[in-house]
Amino acid sequence: MDNCIKIKYIPLFFLILFFTGCGTDDITSDSAKRQSILVSVEQATQTNLRQSLKLTGQVLPKEQVPLFTVSPLEVIEVHKNVGENVKKGELLITLNAELAREQVNQAKNAVTKLENALSQAEELNQTAQNEIERLRALQQDLEQSLNETRNTLEQLNEENEDVALLQTIRSSLELSLKQAELTQAAGNVQQVPTINTLELQMQLETAKKNVRQAELGLQATQVTAPISGTIAQMNVTVGQTAVPNSPMATIVNLNPAVATFSANSFQISKLQPGMDVEIMINGLNETYENKISTVSPVVNPNTNTFTIESEIENPDAIIKGGMRATALVDLGVIEKAVVIPVDSILYEDNDTFVYKVFDTTVKRQPVELGSREGNLIEVLEGIEVNDSIVTTGKERLTEGAQITIRSE
Repeated sequence: MDNCIKIKYIPLFFLILFFTGCGTDDITSDSAKRQSILVSVEQATQTNLRQSLKLTGQVLPKEQVPLFTVSPLEVIEVHKNVGENVKKGELLITLNAELAREQVNQAKNAVTKLENALSQAEELNQTAQNEIERLRALQQDLEQSLNETRNTLEQLNEENEDVALLQTIRSSLELSLKQAELTQAAGNVQQVPTINTLELQMQLETAKKNVRQAELGLQATQVTAPISGTIAQMNVTVGQTAVPNSPMATIVNLNPAVATFSANSFQISKLQPGMDVEIMINGLNETYENKISTVSPVVNPNTNTFTIESEIENPDAIIKGGMRATALVDLGVIEKAVVIPVDSILYEDNDTFVYKVFDTTVKRQPVELGSREGNLIEVLEGIEVNDSIVTTGKERLTEGAQITIRSE
C-alpha cells in the first residue's frame, strides 16, 4: 500500500523540480519585456515661431439685389438672360401695364373730384364770410341812424317844428330801411352754410399720395437694374404671372468679391482690420495677397462665430459667388517659444496632455498650447526646454507605464 502511494507522487515531484530548474530570473525577464512598451521620444526645444491663423469660408458678392413686383402682373418680355452683365438703369423685364395705367387714371380722377369739391367749398365759405361782413356793416349803420334819430328828437322845438319834423320823418324812414336790409342780410347768412374744408384737404392729400403710388406701380412694370452687375437668377418667363413675394430676378456685383470667414472667440481676439491675409480659392491656382477689411464686433447667434471679410478685386469675374476659400493670417513671430511636435499631443474630453519621459517610465503631463507652425506647436505651460516626450507609441501608454526607447 505504501509503495503504491510513493509511485503516485514521483511524477509530481519531478514536475516541481522541472519548473524550479527553469530559474526565477528567466521568468522575470520575459514578464518585464512583455510589459515594456516600445516608443519614440523627442525633446522640447526653443525656437522663434511664426504665428499664422487659418480660416475657412466662402466668396460672396459685394452686392446682391433681388427684384420684386408690387402686384401680380403678367410678364410681357424678358430682355436679359442669366450670366449677362447689365448697367444700372438698364431694362430687364417688361410687365403688363394695363392694370397699372387704370389705377393711375382712377387715382387722378379722384384727385380732380376732390379738388373741385374743395374749390366749391372755399367759394361758399367766402360768400358766407362776405355776407357776415356786410351784416356787421349794416349793424354799424343802424346804430349810427339810431343815434342820429335820438339827436333829432332832442332838438325839436317850436321855432323849427316843420324842419325838425321833416328831419325826424327822414331819419325814421332811413332807420326802417336799414332795419329791413339788416334783416335780409341776416337771412342770407343763415342760408349760406359754412363748410369745414379741413377734412376735404386731408382727403385730397391722401388721393395725391395714391396717385404717386399708382405712378410708381406703373413705373415698376418696367423692371430695371438697380445696380450694375451680373444677372445671377432669372426666375420668370414670358406669359408667366409675376407674384409679389417671389423674386423675378437677382443681380449680383462680384467686383469686388468678398471672401467671408468665420472665427471663434480665441481667433477673433487676434484679428483686426488692415491685417495682411493670403487667400486661396478652391479651383483657382492663385494666391491673393490681401488685407482684412471687416471684423464683426458681435457674434452671430446662429453659428456662435464672428464674421471676417476681405474684399478681392475681380474685374474679369473669375471668382464666382459661393466658391470655397481659405485664409492664412500672419500674426507675427513669437521669440524663444518652447515647442514640441504636434504628433506628441493627446486629447481626452477637454484635456490636452503629453507623456513626459522619466528614465524608463512616463508621466501624463497636462499642457496648455499656443500657436502652431508646420509640425511644431507652442507649449505655454506644462513642458520646459529639453524635456523628453513620447511621440510614437503614445496611444498605448498609461500613467507610470514602462517604456523602451526606440533606437534610431
